[in-house]
Amino acid sequence: MLLAAVIALAAPLSPPAAPDLAADLQGLVRLATPAQRQERARELARRKSVSIEDWLRAMGTFGSFDEVAQGTHLERVELPVGDEVEDTELHLHVPVDYDPAKPAPLLLAFHGTGGDGAYMARMWVEVAERLGMVVVAPSEAGPNEGYAFSERERLAALAALRWARLSFNVDEDRVFATGVSRGGHLAWDLALRYPGTLAGIAPMIGSPRVQPRQGQNNLRYLENVVDLPIRDLQGQRDDPGMIFNLKFAFERLEALGAKDAELFLQRGLGHSFRLGEVDWESFFTTARRNPLPSTVRRAVACPGEGRAFWVEVLETRRPVSESFEVPLTKRWREADAFEQRALIQEVADAKTGHLTVRLRGQGRYEAEADRGVESFRMLLPERSLRGTKSLEVLFNGKRLRPRPKPSAEVLLVEFAERFDRRFLPVAEVVVK
Repeated sequence: MLLAAVIALAAPLSPPAAPDLAADLQGLVRLATPAQRQERARELARRKSVSIEDWLRAMGTFGSFDEVAQGTHLERVELPVGDEVEDTELHLHVPVDYDPAKPAPLLLAFHGTGGDGAYMARMWVEVAERLGMVVVAPSEAGPNEGYAFSERERLAALAALRWARLSFNVDEDRVFATGVSRGGHLAWDLALRYPGTLAGIAPMIGSPRVQPRQGQNNLRYLENVVDLPIRDLQGQRDDPGMIFNLKFAFERLEALGAKDAELFLQRGLGHSFRLGEVDWESFFTTARRNPLPSTVRRAVACPGEGRAFWVEVLETRRPVSESFEVPLTKRWREADAFEQRALIQEVADAKTGHLTVRLRGQGRYEAEADRGVESFRMLLPERSLRGTKSLEVLFNGKRLRPRPKPSAEVLLVEFAERFDRRFLPVAEVVVK
């Protein structure tokens, strides 16, 4: 017995088992809340035995997806929405040629007031089958009384998107949003507030908002969707206020340089639309997100909504404000309802922060911001750091030379929220 014990002690210790990075990443992104995901991401980043290159390889091939039922069917899921969990109906259409080993386009489809996702899923079956596109149509789990322009509605939509991307092998560069009436308003709102998330939108009889009495305004963010493909179907005889908002929005988009935004005002229709006026197969095939555009523009007024692609506004100061009062001047009192909307928009624009960041060459950036933007950050993939020890950032005429260091924490915190195989930043640069 003694000899056996001595031999056992003398034997070399087995090396520790290599971590299963794929399983670690799956566990990370499936945690319920952002706080839980960030905490776990920082724990994983502290592993000395795993290099950034190891994490990048695991992230690039992320995703193990099960076979799923084809056709149109219903799933009931528990979606974390803010601090609550909502029991939600998701109506799905999975095309017959969906292959879980290959990334597929995804269409989020939002229903109208009082409706549910079943109609939206059925509406897109033919297009989805031709394109191999997965359709996810959530039913409103809260009050189904029209679009309330609320953070809860937006978070619920993003939670449905997260569930879809965890359940299907989704092409990150081909995620689209559509919607009818209430759902059209929601599709617009998501695109305006979360640029870089969608490849294109197709709202029907819904619009951006300039609602004086409710204090609702997201037309101030139109700069965020200048490069987003848009197809909007709208009955010409619908609510005059909505028609005004849409015409105003598309005129502004054209003035801003939008190249692929089209409004279809359809004669003879009220609050309805004709789906067949757009070549949807061409739209969904050609519209693609560029995860690393050379120019990023971001209009911002709400805290926590500063991200656009690889740029994020961190801090704003006066005059930037989400809420504001319109001076009741003589000009206001003499204006009609539509002129008053235009005056409200002038005030909203003055209370909105604007940032533009351009890549001028390897390691060279130029940023311009109005006085309302105090600081921002750039998230940079490995290829943006190649061949240079320091960057050059020209910010409002001030030349800066930051020296970013690759960080597993930056990489993992980003992946925890977005798990985007097409954009994997390894460093961040904060500019003030």
